[in-house]
Amino acid sequence: MKKILFIYPSSYDDQHRIIKSRKSFIPSRTLPYLAALTPKRFETRIIDEVVGNIDFDEDTDLVVLTGMLRHIPRAIDIAKEFRKRKTPSIIGGVGAFAICDTIIKSGAFDSHIIGEVDNLWESILDDFDKGQLKTQYECTNPPSLDGLPPARFDLIDRKKYLSAFWDMKNPIILIETSRGCPRDCKFCLVTKYFGKIVRYRPIGEVVEEIKHHGSKFVMFTDDNIAVNPARARELFLALKPLNIQWLAQFETGVASQPELLRLAYESGCASAFVGIESLTHSNLSSINKSQNTKMAFKDIIKNFKEARIPLLASLIFGMDDDTLDSIDWTIEEMIQNKVDAVIPWLLTPIPGTLSYDELKKEGRLIHENYSQYDFYQAVIRPKHMTPDELERAFWKGMKRFYNPRLILRRFFPPEMEAMPGLLYHIYFYSKIRKGIHPFDSVY
Repeated sequence: MKKILFIYPSSYDDQHRIIKSRKSFIPSRTLPYLAALTPKRFETRIIDEVVGNIDFDEDTDLVVLTGMLRHIPRAIDIAKEFRKRKTPSIIGGVGAFAICDTIIKSGAFDSHIIGEVDNLWESILDDFDKGQLKTQYECTNPPSLDGLPPARFDLIDRKKYLSAFWDMKNPIILIETSRGCPRDCKFCLVTKYFGKIVRYRPIGEVVEEIKHHGSKFVMFTDDNIAVNPARARELFLALKPLNIQWLAQFETGVASQPELLRLAYESGCASAFVGIESLTHSNLSSINKSQNTKMAFKDIIKNFKEARIPLLASLIFGMDDDTLDSIDWTIEEMIQNKVDAVIPWLLTPIPGTLSYDELKKEGRLIHENYSQYDFYQAVIRPKHMTPDELERAFWKGMKRFYNPRLILRRFFPPEMEAMPGLLYHIYFYSKIRKGIHPFDSVY
């Protein structure tokens, strides 16, 4: 029986050291899903390099890698090590998709998959069996999401990932219900990779996979779970009997639909990750996200609170109309409006996006060391501050929002329903004081 080793690479820090950790935030869904697609004639194993070690002399017949942009430099080095041992490797996923030319120039991989792999994987493995791997496979027709097998999370050590704080024995499971996004945000690669037409997985199959894994805490990987309100309503109704807690990404427009928010809460929505991005309208227009201006920020927060869904506000700092004062003001607005949590990022131009093309043309990229494209190191020259000032303002804002006194004020008097939020805030604070982003892969 031939053996396939699936690897999710770590990345390098600014000293070119491999980033390692005792635990990681959440596992990738990609490799467990790809393992599920793999015919039973192969033996499969998964390594997440952040929490595991690679034995380059391991007896394996094929190495398969994927990751985000920051992981690709490390993936190239891993593939080169296996090549020394005459073990072929394949790379795919959104990170490799963003820098196809770099993948080709590296000469590290025997094959490169461009786009979604679902309809290609079986033929790729047939070619591998025959010793006839092509240098490139490309998805030309987006696959249907009917009949997706349950991801093989049994192949990873779930104890090495973040658990729900109110049930430490219950790992967070990642579930996919759709792919694609109709929006065209300048900083995002989703529409280029998955397309602007949203494809949906049959809701019955979503429910069956959740039951299959048996976890009571689910994170949906959809980029915009309620972009189709009618379908979202059907999904939420199907989730209600499962008695689970779940987290997903929403856009701000859902706040104008209180009935849908109420149904989300009743179905177990424990947190909503919402792309607020900026409170400055000109910034939102500059990134093609003017839909965020249709409703006042205060009303968005109010409607989520009325639905009893904690809102995790995603913010992007470093846009053209950001100043040091506006960053401070944004954080204060989050505090004054009693936003449940903020998750700030720095504007990071991913190759293939409009943001990258514009900033590259303007000569504002500081470097293209993609290991540092982690969304909290400044890699561009902002218009109204230096890169160092941007980073300092970013961390200052994080420390201000997650100040222990503000955390206690936010959750006082304590209520049982709010305890998970309090524990997450303490966890966020513990990371920030060490200079680690709360949503980074290590903790």
